[in-house]
Amino acid sequence: MQNTANTALTLFCPRKSCKCYQSTENKITKDGVYITKSDFEPRQMFYCNGGKHRFSETGYSDLFGKHGSFKEYEQTAKLNSYGLGTDAIADVLQKDRRTIEQRQKTIGQKGQQFHLFLCFTIGLTIIFLQMDELWSYLKNKSQQLWVFIALESTTKFWIGFELGSRTTYTANRLVKGIKKLGKWGKDNILKVATDKLAAYKNALENIMSEIPYAYLQLEISHYSPNTL
Repeated sequence: MQNTANTALTLFCPRKSCKCYQSTENKITKDGVYITKSDFEPRQMFYCNGGKHRFSETGYSDLFGKHGSFKEYEQTAKLNSYGLGTDAIADVLQKDRRTIEQRQKTIGQKGQQFHLFLCFTIGLTIIFLQMDELWSYLKNKSQQLWVFIALESTTKFWIGFELGSRTTYTANRLVKGIKKLGKWGKDNILKVATDKLAAYKNALENIMSEIPYAYLQLEISHYSPNTL
């Protein structure tokens, strides 16, 4: 019988001024609960043994001090993941549009923090890197917005994305983020595949010059479910 993988993450101190900030070696223990005016569900308190202080599960985050319950934030996140727009979510939850916008921003920031912590905790090994860009727009099609995305092709692990113009500047930001997350060694050659946009080639030469990699440009006339 195959054993179930342990997906629990080590707790860490979120206070930036603490000497044990984000240290996975520091001991964090539960230390009671509390109730807020906007949420009757108990929230957990923790104790940082290394820094000798308490903090709440929402402390030092963008959720701290904001109106709304965990249930409301969860509902907003689920509706957002199903593709509903801000106005539609506000209508379903009967909330002001500005409230939903604030929640979406907060949820996105927390999601990014979790993703980065997960990558650093598991020690991300990138064997085959794929990068591509998607086109969209803001309000009207004259205001173009490009989404540069990257994933590890072997495992289909989502690495990151950057928003901006379809230029080397945006590609540079994407590759810089990838370099910070990956485990690199001169014994293993990184495989990289992109389309023929020159921005990727420039970014790799600018940022990954000391890392051995094999680069392939693909000309894709149409997309299939097996392509990025």
